[in-house]
Amino acid sequence: MFEQVLNEVTPEYSSKINFYKVDIEEEPQIASLFRVMSVPQVSMIRKDGSKEQEIGVMNEGSLKYWLEGLISN
Repeated sequence: MFEQVLNEVTPEYSSKINFYKVDIEEEPQIASLFRVMSVPQVSMIRKDGSKEQEIGVMNEGSLKYWLEGLISN
């Protein structure tokens, strides 16, 4: 399950990235803001306000690769 991957990976990046988990059924306004069409979806807002998103399940290696790419730019 993707939640397990997130729980394994996110502590490594907690000093560089703020993570928030949102239940889109309880927070439909946030789902609308991020244009969530399917789950899981991982969204990133950079300091400059630009947004990145990845839709679908990622394994641990793919998630780390994606996060590394985001923080290195």
